[in-house]
Amino acid sequence: MSIRFLDAHLHLQDERFPAPADQIIARAESVGVHRFFCNATREADWQDIMELARKHTGIMPFLGIHPWQVDSAVTGWEERLAETLSSCSSSGAGIGETGLDKYASSGLQMQQKLFAAQLEIAADLFLPICIHCVRCWKMLLDTLERQAAGRGLPPVMIHSFSGSVETMHRLQQLGCLISYSLRIMNTRNTKLLNTFKQTPLEALLLETDAPDQLHAVPTRQSDSAITYNEPLNVAALYRFGAEQRMMHVKDFANQIWNNATIFTNQTLAR
Repeated sequence: MSIRFLDAHLHLQDERFPAPADQIIARAESVGVHRFFCNATREADWQDIMELARKHTGIMPFLGIHPWQVDSAVTGWEERLAETLSSCSSSGAGIGETGLDKYASSGLQMQQKLFAAQLEIAADLFLPICIHCVRCWKMLLDTLERQAAGRGLPPVMIHSFSGSVETMHRLQQLGCLISYSLRIMNTRNTKLLNTFKQTPLEALLLETDAPDQLHAVPTRQSDSAITYNEPLNVAALYRFGAEQRMMHVKDFANQIWNNATIFTNQTLAR
């Protein structure tokens, strides 16, 4: 069996891609990337992502409202989100991206309200949820721990993790999966790379966050013509990660595929 990579977090619907999604996906598939967890940032993305998922079987849609887009939430969004997710439950879907961000223009109180509502929907439907967190780790941990002590947590992934080793361990003890982006390939970011190395293998995912995180693309420094990140770059991240963990890349990729299968309630195995 050939090596199968998956990109655990990206935004294929994003208008910043200069090429159609079909071309971006084909380029990724040519290097072995066969699954894409495509995340919304606002309600206006939901139907676009659903359409992409209908067209490409490798796409799993994640629908939600990003902390930067809190002000875009319109009355009734919770009901519409739950209804849309229920309609695609047979083919697999998740909630994302949602979360907390200290630097977002909207206040943390409103962010927390929308995040808690999306976490509750994920728990109600037992769907995977993709969480964004920037400099709000205590608030995030408190929220997740309250949910875990109450009705229980749905499958949780922390995307593009940037926290400490201690935070990683607390999240992992709650059953969260920890997704790392191309930023661990930055030789100056030794603290994050060390955290990656200490993350249990069964808790790992890898992502590009494309088209974002262009600064982290390994070839960016040698080719100024590159203007966006794309999912094909996750293949290099897998090879780098396998080398850091002293594993064969196929074994490493298989472990992450298995992690993602558990996270998505066996959707990848269907």
